[in-house]
Amino acid sequence: MRRDSGLRATAFGVLLSMIGVTPAFAQLNTQHIKGTVGLKGGSQPPPNTYIIAPLIYVYNTDTVKDANGNALPINTSVTSSAFAGGFNVVTTKKVLGGLYGFSMLFPAAINNNLQGANLDAGGAGLTDSAIVPISLGWHFKRADAIAGYTIYLPTGQFHPLALDNTGFGMWGHEPSVGATVYLTDSHQYHAATVANLTFNTKKRNTNTQVGTAMNLEGGVGGDFYKGKVTAGLVYYTEWKLSEDTIAGLPGTFPLGKNSVFALGPEVQLALERGGTLYGFVKVNYQWEAYARVTTQGSELTVLATFLLKPIKLPGT
Repeated sequence: MRRDSGLRATAFGVLLSMIGVTPAFAQLNTQHIKGTVGLKGGSQPPPNTYIIAPLIYVYNTDTVKDANGNALPINTSVTSSAFAGGFNVVTTKKVLGGLYGFSMLFPAAINNNLQGANLDAGGAGLTDSAIVPISLGWHFKRADAIAGYTIYLPTGQFHPLALDNTGFGMWGHEPSVGATVYLTDSHQYHAATVANLTFNTKKRNTNTQVGTAMNLEGGVGGDFYKGKVTAGLVYYTEWKLSEDTIAGLPGTFPLGKNSVFALGPEVQLALERGGTLYGFVKVNYQWEAYARVTTQGSELTVLATFLLKPIKLPGT
């Protein structure tokens, strides 16, 4: 399975950076969801249509850290969840030497959009969606590279000061670049990183605007059992480059640019039978080892991806 590096569901580095459900305190969230890029995140899969059904994301926290890393006296535990489906299309057309693709994700959420001081806020229903009108992928002898642009659409319910919002009430724009480097000629071992910047408009009918955020995500791992299993250590980190502008901010509200770093294992299994590849299932779990001016918790991601046109694997 020499071509398995391009087939991995983790290759959706751009597509799976789409929905922001992690709760925050003091600093507001972007719509970017952290922790889904993982292993081989800097690789684009071969031309095909890929169906995501489903993406399950669960974030749990009972700790809020201030700018000095001290836990704030908040006696509560919060779980924020998102469920999504979508598609990713990779064509044979080339732009700037890279294969052109596009994708879209339609998420629903339970207790989503936990923002600011509303640690117990958030409703159930459709949250914001995302479209990637362009993603490009390049493949070299010992590395892959990707570049893309994501637009977040405010399709979720949002009303200023409401406690049951499911959306963020803003448009988001996110350019991204990434790479996967193969550490051996056989491509068995690899390291990947995807970087993006998230810019946001003001929230609907308010003067509140989320600051610009920088994200890095990826991992180091290997392929085993003839490429049918991929496992390794994955990470994500996010930090605000500019502070939020929050309308009607109380004087006692804690300020500061938030930052977070998480680490954990990831395992991915190929859905293969009789030498034909039908898709992948990926699971990762990451603990936030560092947090400032935000919550500190853990996230679980389960992702199932299916090929619209299953492919016959080489050598079978």
